[in-house]
Amino acid sequence: MDTIPNIPEAHYPALAIDGSGSEVYAGILGADGQWLAQSSQTGAPLEMLFPTVEATLKEAGLSLTDLRSYIYCEGPGSVLGLRLCAMAIETWSRLNPQSAHCYAYNTLQLCATLLLKDETLPKRTLLVSDWKKGAWNAVSLTDGEIGDTSVADDTTIAEWEGAVYHLPQRKGWQKPPANAISLSYTPGRLNELLQSHNFLRPTKGVELYASGVNTFAKWTPDRHRA
Repeated sequence: MDTIPNIPEAHYPALAIDGSGSEVYAGILGADGQWLAQSSQTGAPLEMLFPTVEATLKEAGLSLTDLRSYIYCEGPGSVLGLRLCAMAIETWSRLNPQSAHCYAYNTLQLCATLLLKDETLPKRTLLVSDWKKGAWNAVSLTDGEIGDTSVADDTTIAEWEGAVYHLPQRKGWQKPPANAISLSYTPGRLNELLQSHNFLRPTKGVELYASGVNTFAKWTPDRHRA
């Protein structure tokens, strides 16, 4: 297999980590596009991230000082898992400056591309994952073209004319859409797409996906009254 576009050969081996879902995933990618090692563990990211990375490095016979870049999931997904992965990468890249090269991928864009690869889809398809009550992260697929990751509400999903797929990512307080087909998340298939898709985005440090703009109320020292 040829060298993967977007990643110079000098940036291998690359450590990929993904904490967006219910499992923590880690893999080490070689310059030929093959995994040198992979590992995934179910559980809280705070407890499972470092054991997963340690197991992957051990299987590959490498240490953190051998790495030359990081491939990370920018989201959407578990905020805690994504932030823990971000902090780990920022720490490792500062301790080992030779590895301070980062490449990002989007959870739903990965799943949408794999869905097109695996399935014969109708003209209009919607892929969603949990965000917050009454709102979902979403990607539309129209005639084989993948749209940008955005936000869809309950009404949009219920009235969608076409197939709806749901990617479970974290424990939430809302059930999957009634008209949705559930998918499994497989970040270990990332390497299948790197040759034929401009899938990875070079970034300066770790840049996480934001579903919406946060707004904050200005604090005032006045006493609150009924």
